[in-house]
Amino acid sequence: MKKKITVILKKNLVNLGSVSSIVKVSSGYAFNYLIPYDFAQLATVGRVKHYNMFINIKQKKLDEIQGKLQIITQKLNKITKISVKKKVGNSNQIFGSVSDKEIILNLLYATGEQLDKKNLYFPNIKKVGIYDLDIILARDIKVVIKLQIFPAFI
Repeated sequence: MKKKITVILKKNLVNLGSVSSIVKVSSGYAFNYLIPYDFAQLATVGRVKHYNMFINIKQKKLDEIQGKLQIITQKLNKITKISVKKKVGNSNQIFGSVSDKEIILNLLYATGEQLDKKNLYFPNIKKVGIYDLDIILARDIKVVIKLQIFPAFI
């Protein structure tokens, strides 16, 4: 029997690698531990081909999503600020608060792109003024837009 064999990991293992990575391990480790406990499977020619096909499909999807996020980022960078009108009391305090839906609707009018409220991060707004609106589309893509709150009677 061979000393080292190739396996495809089904689960993340600290010492070996992450899910669906192909690694070489000793045959005893593979047949006595990894395969019986369903941590790995033998890397046959068909399985490696299947694995590579899934990696290519996943990469194409990631590239497509990245392209869409770049287009949305370009549209959002063209916007310098968003204005929202709210009813105001005597001390410039607004009645209620600014909701996610209002901001998403203004962004939809400005860019034509529908964003989720989980992408928006802004402080709890209770007064008239200018605030920073953080839009985080991905881990590495962040856009900051000014959010201006106007009194409704103007």
